[in-house]
Amino acid sequence: MSLFDDIEEKFRELPDGRYVVKVEGYSREKTIHGARPIKWQLRLMSDDPSQLPLKFSHIENNAGFHILMRELKELGYDKPKDAKELEILLNKLIGSLLEVQLSTTNKEEGYRDIKFLRKLS
Repeated sequence: MSLFDDIEEKFRELPDGRYVVKVEGYSREKTIHGARPIKWQLRLMSDDPSQLPLKFSHIENNAGFHILMRELKELGYDKPKDAKELEILLNKLIGSLLEVQLSTTNKEEGYRDIKFLRKLS
């Protein structure tokens, strides 16, 4: 037994590609920089022991907001009319199976991105 066995799974990264995930929930917690992005709770729907990176939707800035709106459109939803409608829509996503694209966006820094592609159920 090694001193670092408890963190072994952190070294098992999924390769870039498409995966099926289940949306288990989301939260909005303030970061150390004062932002409140959506932090998604996604579960990989395969027996792969590799770790799925975290997905954040940075809706507090225009670029992040429009990325989320584009992803929701890809999932088959119309753009919400207001914040309340967005919350209702996000709550409907809980329990859904989604196809996602995992991409490494900066190999030197290890930045990885998850994009919602389509809703499966």
